[in-house]
Amino acid sequence: MNNEKQSRVNEKGQTLQEFLAEYDLKKYDRPSVTVDNIVLSGIEGRPAVLLIKRRNHPFIGDWAFPGGFLEMDESLEEGAMRELCEETGVSGVTPVQLGAYGDPERDPRGRIITVAFIMELPEGARPKAADDAADAGLFVIEADTSARVITLTHSATGERITVPYEFQNGRAAFIPAENLAGDHSRILADAMRKMGII
Repeated sequence: MNNEKQSRVNEKGQTLQEFLAEYDLKKYDRPSVTVDNIVLSGIEGRPAVLLIKRRNHPFIGDWAFPGGFLEMDESLEEGAMRELCEETGVSGVTPVQLGAYGDPERDPRGRIITVAFIMELPEGARPKAADDAADAGLFVIEADTSARVITLTHSATGERITVPYEFQNGRAAFIPAENLAGDHSRILADAMRKMGII
């Protein structure tokens, strides 16, 4: 920072250093920040998405995007790649930010904002559940745009997840989907629209 900016003072006559010395970061409530990864692949020419089954509360037993809490010393992209590797063993991805999701009630643990990323599964990657993921699997994506429904079908077991969707003001509305964690149905719909699938 140049000397001119460092010497500027506020209405109390404080330089930046003086202001920071008495600034109380605890004065304001702070939300937690997580990252979620929409990892896309293809199975026999059909689009697919990587999901993990949650091992712990909240949403225990539900399928979800790989992700987790951001650490204080990492960028959003670094956090996304770290969480993906910890939960699935997948690395070597290039995350592209989809958007931020911050409805106050989106997580029962408290005020948690997530930043979602879209990325492609590297060729030859074999995702395996690890860390707090009980399972990991690729789900084939089928979209019925007339019924506004996305169907996810587990490529190995045939398990299905039906995800209804609608859009309001250019973004997906939150419509819960059975067996899909929290607001991940909304994030999925936004990702599918961005990718031109719906």
